[in-house]
Amino acid sequence: MQDLVVLDWVEILEKISSHATSEAGRNQVLQIKPLSTPDEAYLSFKEISQATEVLNQGVRPYMQSLDLYSTWITRLKKNAVLKTLEIKDVRSFCLEALALKEALNSVNNDWAQRVGQSLMNAEEPVSAIDQILTPGGEIRSDASETLYRLYREKERLAREVQNSLDRLVHAHQMENVLQDKYVTTRDGRWVLPVRSGMQHHLPGVIHGSSQTKQTVFIEPETVIPTNNRLRQIEVEIEDEIERLLTELSRYLSSLSLEIESSRTLLEEADVRFSQAQFANKIEAHPIEFSNEGFELIEVRHPLLQLSGKKVISNTVLLDPRKSILLLSGPNAGGKTVLLKSIGLASQMARCGLPICASETSKIPFFKDLLIGIGDAQSVDEELSTFAAHLKILGRAAKMKGRDNLILIDEIAGSTDPEEGAALARAFIEAFSNNGVFAVITSHLGPLKSGWDDDSKVLNGSLEYDPKTGRPTYQFIAGIPGDSLAIQTAKRVGVDPAIVQRAMDVLAPATRARLEGLEQIEQLKSDISILQEHLKKETHKAVETKKKYEGLLEQFNKDKDEWLQRTLKKAERKVEEAIAQAKVTETFKRHSALQDIKYKLPEIVKAKPITQAGAPETAEEFGKKFPPGAKVFVPSLNQDGIVQSAPNSKGDLMILSGSIRLQLNWQDLKLPGKPQNPTSQLVRQGSSISVSLADDDRTLDLRGKTVDDALSDLEVALDKAAHSREDRIKIIHGHGTEALKRAVRTYLSRSIYVKKWKAGSPESGGDGITWVELGEA
Repeated sequence: MQDLVVLDWVEILEKISSHATSEAGRNQVLQIKPLSTPDEAYLSFKEISQATEVLNQGVRPYMQSLDLYSTWITRLKKNAVLKTLEIKDVRSFCLEALALKEALNSVNNDWAQRVGQSLMNAEEPVSAIDQILTPGGEIRSDASETLYRLYREKERLAREVQNSLDRLVHAHQMENVLQDKYVTTRDGRWVLPVRSGMQHHLPGVIHGSSQTKQTVFIEPETVIPTNNRLRQIEVEIEDEIERLLTELSRYLSSLSLEIESSRTLLEEADVRFSQAQFANKIEAHPIEFSNEGFELIEVRHPLLQLSGKKVISNTVLLDPRKSILLLSGPNAGGKTVLLKSIGLASQMARCGLPICASETSKIPFFKDLLIGIGDAQSVDEELSTFAAHLKILGRAAKMKGRDNLILIDEIAGSTDPEEGAALARAFIEAFSNNGVFAVITSHLGPLKSGWDDDSKVLNGSLEYDPKTGRPTYQFIAGIPGDSLAIQTAKRVGVDPAIVQRAMDVLAPATRARLEGLEQIEQLKSDISILQEHLKKETHKAVETKKKYEGLLEQFNKDKDEWLQRTLKKAERKVEEAIAQAKVTETFKRHSALQDIKYKLPEIVKAKPITQAGAPETAEEFGKKFPPGAKVFVPSLNQDGIVQSAPNSKGDLMILSGSIRLQLNWQDLKLPGKPQNPTSQLVRQGSSISVSLADDDRTLDLRGKTVDDALSDLEVALDKAAHSREDRIKIIHGHGTEALKRAVRTYLSRSIYVKKWKAGSPESGGDGITWVELGEA
């Protein structure tokens, strides 16, 4: 795994996981491993592409309920009676299952159908829960006839008691007895506040006194029977609620297998949507696998692509005859970036992820990648930088076959140049004999020449501008690059005498090569111009192909509509002919015409057109992304909010941060962090009401000082208590654990907090604390 860290693979996984909406989904993404066969990778490509079709409808289903799944599923499987908060969590899970099913129904592809059809029928459990609980998680007063009757009786008796006590309060003879003219409760019983020492004037039961002992709370004997009945009703209500919760829990427990199956599907969908969102942001494509060659067309580094800056793409072509690319050129010229780009493309492809390159690319399905980038020294193993490097090269020399890729940065570069070059050549020859693919960078001059025509080594370099001395990051195959140490010295203003002395002490062959550098640079420039011309022509050909494919698709669509209209006209004529047929010929004509009618669809039916799901017109974009919807603005590299519908030119207003600008709908993409569409999707697909308060409040304290974090926590708890929320999710991370300890100490002392617990592995781990709120 350490090898993959230096390849930026972990950072790629973290970027993908940032699009997941559940901790379970994020953990799944971070555990992505290479697949076993190309067929598995092809299936992954296909499912990510089909998940993109769902996203192109303008919605990204959320799976936040998975974070709390482990808190209730174990109790449900044990047939325990769930608490109202746990049932509310089950409801949230079912709502997200319903929302996912509705989103998948909007497209017609294998993955959407498989997941959608396998999801549980969540509408029934939601209806069962809604009969007993309000969306806020409280017991409904009309959950059953018995409960409704008890609540009505309780209200009636409470009014009777209050009226009786009110009469006593306003009675003239009680003015000197009562401390205040109000009615209150003590221990669930209605009482009056009586002045201390005057209790003998009001017969009844004493239920305590005030802190100052100036007031005694008395339950008058006239209301004792009614209060007794009220207490009995409260017990009956609690028993009825317990019975309802028991029945509901048993019903939900009977659905445990369906719920577990749906949980797996929700997690799978969260991962696929995250991969699709990432692929969309870096403009990635699925590719083909081929053992015959290595063709990475217009490959780019995914992290550079995410930066929003202009990224130079490069094409790298290798085959069994030239299977080892030896990259040379100046420092900071882009060699390592290209090396990592190739490695990431290979790693992503074998993990089933679309890569940051053209869809026409073809590479082997690599069974193994060996990566030698950066300083691999180890104090524990008493290995120097060079010794650790040699250890990696030794492992690489044992790899055999075209399904292995070796990536070495600065081969044998941190030792004596002459000995290093000799060792490097020996290793490269071993790689060549083993038939592997390899990409190797080096500054060692002796490696840039001396290879036979039939050698498997292909020299390559990254171009630089000889006028400015700055790199262009454009790859040129077939020509080695120069380190440009002396040219760089000239450019930065080193004393000409020192530069000339350096030239004098160079070996004659090296000096001759540097003096002929101008001719080589002219050759490179010519090649670069040809490459740029070829790239433009290729791009033009691709655009032309897309144009004609679009025209063909439009033609098929128009043809389908025309054929449908023709079919309807023909059907109407047939129906009219049937209606007008003479009685004597009815049976005969009816049979013949119905036969014609039956055959007509086969004659005129058009082939189905596969829709990718992305908006194809400004009008369609306006429907899928109405004002208020989120979109991604590539020119700003951030999300924005749609402010208007597209005009006749397809332009619309976008608000991103404090920037308001007008853009064409074609310049916009799916949002990086879309809004939670669960409520919208559930309302769209069923009659179930969805409360927006179903989501838990989330407080992210990462990166804050302890004082600032506790201040924010205090405000959040106040707001949550005021809003009568059940729970808060606090994200504090791990770090030095000082923040975590401070937060949990504060929670232990807070009057708002009923209990808190650390997140389980499925619900965020120990970097998260879940807080359950109670009555303050």
